[in-house]
Amino acid sequence: MMKLMLRSYIRAIFLAGFFLLLFIQNGMSQEKPLEKVSLALQWLTQCQFAGYYVALDQGFYRQEGIDLTIIPGAPDINPIYLVSSEVADFGTKWLADFIAAKEKTLPIISIAQVLQSNGLVLIAKAKSGIQTPQDFIGKRVGIWFFGNETQFLALMNKLDIPHNTMNVDAIKWSIQPFLDDEFDVVMAMIYNEYLRVLDSGYKKGDINIIDFAKYGLNFPGQSIFTRTDLFKKRPDLCEKMLRASLQGWVWAMDHPEAAVDIVMKYDETKTLNRDHQLKQMKIVINLIKYGDRPLGYHLPEQVTFVMQNLLQNKIISAPMDLSEIYTNEVWEKAKIVTEN
Repeated sequence: MMKLMLRSYIRAIFLAGFFLLLFIQNGMSQEKPLEKVSLALQWLTQCQFAGYYVALDQGFYRQEGIDLTIIPGAPDINPIYLVSSEVADFGTKWLADFIAAKEKTLPIISIAQVLQSNGLVLIAKAKSGIQTPQDFIGKRVGIWFFGNETQFLALMNKLDIPHNTMNVDAIKWSIQPFLDDEFDVVMAMIYNEYLRVLDSGYKKGDINIIDFAKYGLNFPGQSIFTRTDLFKKRPDLCEKMLRASLQGWVWAMDHPEAAVDIVMKYDETKTLNRDHQLKQMKIVINLIKYGDRPLGYHLPEQVTFVMQNLLQNKIISAPMDLSEIYTNEVWEKAKIVTEN
């Protein structure tokens, strides 16, 4: 009798374990696999994009079912073309450059405005006497192309300064030619190249800043965009992507030093300087908070302002329907992350 009871007991334990194992395996097999998604940045890995690297590192994308690959930019890589040609799913780009590209009927739409000001300026050495755009006449001016020229051309057209009155040339992605006096005026990001000039030994008083905002051309910066068809067919994916990205930016703004460490971890070149990146992070936070607007929100008046300036200054040839440029629909669903 005892042996029979023992066998029954062992059999019961075995069956219970067997069915428990089947249950676990069945549950695991029903878990949805992560969806592979890519994000093309407009420039190299740095704290300008801290929110996305934080979201990747902290698992915010995985929580949304996304296996994200971040594609760093380069001087000859434009995320607008990567996304429109379906090489990447999402991208980042300045709103003004985005609108200028939209005129070419590219099937893309912006789903969030992250930086409410882009931080682009023009700089000249004080000893040159260059203080205003009118002083550019007869001077060597270095600007970035691949879409970054939009704001400069708008400024020149607004002030009726003919392009042929100055020597405008492409400056590569190094501030060294400016330091070596190869250019009198160059484009610079207030959170990058300008800081590098100061790091090289110049004092703030040695450098004149020609700020686009002073001339009514303060354009918003980095936006997140995707293909129009992806937005229409996969609003769920757009919402998940944006929610995780905004969560990453909130975390980065709350923990700037830790965010810098995360960005440096993902820098494959291992050339980033931590002090420089921390300064950049603090300035980027200010650009995100510019105007006290909600994180990621497209202010309709701001989009209209940029489009009208591009139109008036002959960067685009005809007005566009705002609904073809941007949408706040995705933000409306994802914004709750920033309000918790």
